[in-house]
Amino acid sequence: MRLTGPSPRTARRAGRRDRGSMSAEAVLLAPVFLLFLMFLAAAGRVVEAQGEVNGAARDAARAASVQRSESDAEDAATEVGTTVLEGQCDGPRVSLAGSEWEQGGQVEAEVTCTLDLGFLGFGAAVDMSGTSVVPLEVYRRVEDAGGS
Repeated sequence: MRLTGPSPRTARRAGRRDRGSMSAEAVLLAPVFLLFLMFLAAAGRVVEAQGEVNGAARDAARAASVQRSESDAEDAATEVGTTVLEGQCDGPRVSLAGSEWEQGGQVEAEVTCTLDLGFLGFGAAVDMSGTSVVPLEVYRRVEDAGGS
């Protein structure tokens, strides 16, 4: 009776041909795996930074909304926005351009900065932006830009 399949001698020869194939596969897949890990690190950092920028915009809008004059509001928003993002991203900027500075109006704070992803080994940077709107109280007296 004849058994089907390769003889033990043929099986041994086939095993010798496959020797080292696992290390070759590992060498080919290691860079792909490292790139995937770098992508995950960059994506995580971008998500974290977006949360920080949104928080800075919220804090800046709130700080501006409790001020009596528009110039004091701009100063307070800039101070809070840059303090919150200190060391997190480069060149934080705060703008209150969309604000309606009147009773019952609103303060719109936009915070922008540049996130440096250089820790990944290549010079990548991402511009981040966050916006927050806070209403001004209806029954609170606010001064116009001239301070009256």
